[in-house]
Amino acid sequence: MSLTRSRVVMAIAAVALAVVNPVGLAAGQPQPVPESPSRMRLEIDTLSPRVITAGTPTVTVTGKVTNTGDRRIDNVKVQLRRGEPLTTEQELRDARNQLTDSAVSPFVEVSRSLERGQSAPVSLTVDVRGTERSLRINEPGVYPLLVNVNGAPEFGGQARLAAVSVLLPALAIPGGPTVSPPADPTRLAMLWPLIDDRPRLPADEGLADSVAPGGRLHGLVNSVERAAAGAPDLLDALCFAVDPDLLQNVITLARSNGRGAPEAKTWIERVRALTADQCVVAVPFADADVVALSRAGAVDLAKLAVTSATIVGSELSPARPLPGVLWPVNGAIDQRTLLDLADTGTTTVLADPAHLRHQQGKAPYLVGESAGAGTRAVPIDTLVSSFLDDGPNALTGVTSQPATPAEERPVSVQNGLAALTFRAAFAGARGGTLLIAPPRRWAAPASELGVLLDTLRQVFAARLAEPQRLAQVVSGAPGGTASGLDYGAQDSSAEITPSATAEVVRINNAQRDLARAMQVDDTTKVDPQTMVSPIQYGLLRATSTAWRGQGDQADRAVAAVAGQLDALRGQVTVANPGRPLTLASGNSPIPVLISNALPVSVIVRISLGETPGLRPEPIPDVVIPARLSVNRYLPAEVTRAGRFTIDVSLSTPGGTELGTPARLELSSTAYGAVTLILTGTAAAALFLLVGLRIYRRVRLASAGGQPIEERAD
Repeated sequence: MSLTRSRVVMAIAAVALAVVNPVGLAAGQPQPVPESPSRMRLEIDTLSPRVITAGTPTVTVTGKVTNTGDRRIDNVKVQLRRGEPLTTEQELRDARNQLTDSAVSPFVEVSRSLERGQSAPVSLTVDVRGTERSLRINEPGVYPLLVNVNGAPEFGGQARLAAVSVLLPALAIPGGPTVSPPADPTRLAMLWPLIDDRPRLPADEGLADSVAPGGRLHGLVNSVERAAAGAPDLLDALCFAVDPDLLQNVITLARSNGRGAPEAKTWIERVRALTADQCVVAVPFADADVVALSRAGAVDLAKLAVTSATIVGSELSPARPLPGVLWPVNGAIDQRTLLDLADTGTTTVLADPAHLRHQQGKAPYLVGESAGAGTRAVPIDTLVSSFLDDGPNALTGVTSQPATPAEERPVSVQNGLAALTFRAAFAGARGGTLLIAPPRRWAAPASELGVLLDTLRQVFAARLAEPQRLAQVVSGAPGGTASGLDYGAQDSSAEITPSATAEVVRINNAQRDLARAMQVDDTTKVDPQTMVSPIQYGLLRATSTAWRGQGDQADRAVAAVAGQLDALRGQVTVANPGRPLTLASGNSPIPVLISNALPVSVIVRISLGETPGLRPEPIPDVVIPARLSVNRYLPAEVTRAGRFTIDVSLSTPGGTELGTPARLELSSTAYGAVTLILTGTAAAALFLLVGLRIYRRVRLASAGGQPIEERAD
């Protein structure tokens, strides 16, 4: 097998691996990788073979070196160095940061001189065994291999300027021993993620590119098809982890007339054919961070994300996702979330064993009652899974390479397949099950995925391991127990940012209240749930684990959903007539026009702002039919004449604002009831005083007093 010209960069600036001692390391002694200023970059294009077998007598490395420093480099040369075979998991993990020299090949000249920015090709072939100048690999095992470049910078001495450390497995030695199949081989299962690198909508051109030939999603499917064509039992070991959101988006694109529609149709048809009668696991919708949602109080969204597994079953029929199986990000989930998801049928968690507390017996483990009745945990092998990570510390053997965009950063599965071989042939769980979980958003080139699958097929053919259907593991009887699940501060800090989840909770509460205020209208027959579903699923996309460590992206995604909610609320409005309204009397109702552009009826609460001279009366909630405008007359009492303004606002009965408040200008020449009462009281008092005066004069005349004088002519 060969690491192809996909320019799989095991690139390393000497920032990470350069050392000043060019040849003086003591044989067989591990040496830490020191740091020095970057002067040269080494890129590996091919490594052949990827696994040493009886038919591979030599090891060949090709690539190029580039002078990245600020001065000329003379006498550039390359060699291979081999360390002792690795016997423990910890040695395997440490091998990427240690240099050992149990065997050293002669230097081969690369270039007599490289000016700043210049590159030169690298090509080196070394015998596996047989001579002092070979790698002297005489026994099967997994060996650390260092591609070492030395040179003499201008004004300096000879030094190691760049190096790449990789792991090279050997299952058989040319002319020597071969690994024997164990009596009870490891049973191996592997998740194969079909998850987009970030949440997208069908109109996103990145989706069309990804499902087209050469795209990431295309490569994930194509590599399995090719590998399974020659080894059908390989599919028995694979379980496809599928995102319901991705499926819906690809199907929507396939049904459109847009760019990428034919490629999307082909991709989804191939996925259906590939997954038929095969193991499938549904990840939460848009790979939402269900733990963050649960801990923030948006339990309904966490449940929606998990129950959306039904989308996978309907779109990939006849395939059906394994019921109740959850693969949380990083294999970590807290007990509160499991309890929140209990009524969704979640019964099995694919977990990082480091998060299982007090394990006893064999997997699958029955988790303690505090984590949910009947919950089981199937542990993921973190050694192989971490080596299959596409980050700079995993596949490439690079310890501090500057990050580049994922689409521009070629990676290699060499260390991953070496770890896989180590587990299966040299340090496996004999008689046990090995579950491998690659990165959720695996970015390895299709050629590298093919190399990994070919290695897996080779391991099965040599009977070093057996394919294991994950469904059998999940449905099997528990072989052990764990008292609970750990979810520490490091796990919490990796979640979506609190600012994003707080805004998600606010929007979610508003959309739930809005949904309660909506009713099916007899004229349209539209389900109100269709109005809020885009917001709910948008919130799941906004809390995707793809945004972990990218708070700005999460905030933008949440803001986009907030805009969707505002647009929905803005469909119910109160009109401003644009002219003063004249009230004919003190108790004349105030006319308003309320419009509902939604295809559902909406229960609306009308509120009048506080205005001196106007006393609003209680206003009952009103139902505004779908796509209609209706007049409503608001009872109020005018307590003074003149002109004044009043704000009219709309909301749901639960308090969610609808539309924008309208400011009405009122004009009244009528007296209100208070004014009339005061005027009537004053008139009555005046009448009483006049009557009293007349009465007193008449009484005085009747008593014999002076008669009333008559007016003279």
